Amino acid sequence: MPDARVPAPPPASPRALILLAFASIWFVWGSTFLVIRYAIADIPPVLMCGLRLAAAGALLLAWARLRGEAWPRGRELWNASLVGVLLPGIGNTAVTLAIGHVPSGLVALLVSTIPLWMGLLVSLGPHAEPPGRRVTVGLVLGFAGIVLLIGPGLLTGRDATLSPFWALVPIAGSLSWSWGSLWSRRVPLPRSPLVSTGVGLLASGLGLLLISAAVGDLARWRAADVGPTAWASLAYLSVFGSVLAFTAYIYLLGRVAPAKVATYAFVNPIVAMFLGFVFGGETLTPRTLLAAAVVLAAVWLITRAGAAAKAPVARGAGVRAEPGAMPVRQQ
Repeated sequence: MPDARVPAPPPASPRALILLAFASIWFVWGSTFLVIRYAIADIPPVLMCGLRLAAAGALLLAWARLRGEAWPRGRELWNASLVGVLLPGIGNTAVTLAIGHVPSGLVALLVSTIPLWMGLLVSLGPHAEPPGRRVTVGLVLGFAGIVLLIGPGLLTGRDATLSPFWALVPIAGSLSWSWGSLWSRRVPLPRSPLVSTGVGLLASGLGLLLISAAVGDLARWRAADVGPTAWASLAYLSVFGSVLAFTAYIYLLGRVAPAKVATYAFVNPIVAMFLGFVFGGETLTPRTLLAAAVVLAAVWLITRAGAAAKAPVARGAGVRAEPGAMPVRQQ
């Protein structure tokens, strides 16, 4: 008798997987800024961040366990946890808090300045590496774009487009991310990217849940009052924004040039600003568009100059230092 079993579908081609992976880091990460806005409509921001990061960390660690990845001990475990606090903990919390007061697309633009801070910080201190001409031009352009975006509000105390104070919050988070990235290159961390990231996400998530409880969020918050949109947004951020997109990032680093992977740094803000404008009713003024063009040009210059290779990928974010790769920004 002929074999009646249904033949297995052919495996996806590497090209198709690479395209899907790029779609993940470009569009999924770019969409998370607007989705955060929907999530914090019903869930307090710090609590939402804690739930999201803890869930994502637990999922990654469970997957790493199934894959038989080596488990960290002692100093590696402590360092991975601390890097998690400095990067996704402070960084994501700053983004989430800012989105409650600043258009999500502009928060994405401010977050895209991480390469600027990396390029600046790596040129300071005892291990300073003087920036080249292209990096210097990129730094000047980038900071000019930031001044153009938030400077008028800082001078006048008000701005019709964004709150000048809250615009500084994601910048502070980006500084923490950049400094933590540089620090992580000098400390022992787990060799497995999945384990390192999972530990950092879980540690920062649990820390944020404790902070949320301390400030009374848990006492005031009732899960029954959370609407389906907020729950779906939280699930999307944990599963797609953290686990799936991060896995796609790791996959790409092993298969294409890191400079191509780094394109997410300037594609994400474009996606976020477009989604915020179309679906979130956010305003894009000529000044913000000009500032965005200046900042993204600066990010492109620094990325092309290889500043990210000198101030390497944060292994604590789950990625080993790769030439030309950008630090992962877990939105």
